Amino acid sequence: MAGDDPITPDAFAALQARAKQQSRKAQAYYTVMHEVRGILGSDDAANVWMNEAQPALGGRTAAEAVGEGREDEVLAYVRTLKK
Repeated sequence: MAGDDPITPDAFAALQARAKQQSRKAQAYYTVMHEVRGILGSDDAANVWMNEAQPALGGRTAAEAVGEGREDEVLAYVRTLKK
């Protein structure tokens, strides 16, 4: 797409859909991070946990699982850690 060409309605709709999906993933990630931070006590510890392979998540990291749309599964697992 050249800088002077107007964006087509279809291209604009595709950009909007992609932005909405990325926003949803970011919100899901931060929701999980908030839960984990509450358990571990710091952003640094939560970040480390989010990027460690978790056997309960099939060996995936929580960040990967959230990126795959499995945030409900990750949150359910995190909430078992509170007990």
